[in-house]
Amino acid sequence: HSTAGLKHWNNETGWQEVVDYLKSCGYEVINVSKEGCDLNGVTSFDNYSMDMIMNSIYHSEFFIGLSSGLSWLAWACELPIVLISGFSEKWSETTLDTYRVINENVCHGCFNWDRLDAGDWNWCPDHKGTERQFECTKSITSESVIKELEKFL
Repeated sequence: HSTAGLKHWNNETGWQEVVDYLKSCGYEVINVSKEGCDLNGVTSFDNYSMDMIMNSIYHSEFFIGLSSGLSWLAWACELPIVLISGFSEKWSETTLDTYRVINENVCHGCFNWDRLDAGDWNWCPDHKGTERQFECTKSITSESVIKELEKFL
């Protein structure tokens, strides 16, 4: 989860497919977002203190997330990070131990060339209200995320 719709991974089946893959590899999957989640096979730490969330991230083998504070926290813990983001350009995120998943064949990077309207959950400067809204993350497949995971698993 994050603070704006464009920051979410808007692929409707992506998270569950990645969770299913990780479970098939024997991993425990933990959600540390305060909003919780409704994915099958996930332990959710949505009602825990920030100290417990930080401890959980610190003791993880890796982190999969969005362009958000939790990804930066995982980076500070020196974890490999699979970063799912299309709204920002590659140069605006950490690169050390970061496996960036982006589809540059569709509209992307608006966060770096337009001013975010933080009060508009559906902010998408070029495609708001169309089928192309949030295509930057809708078009990122679970296969692309898994391919990045396989580089270090």
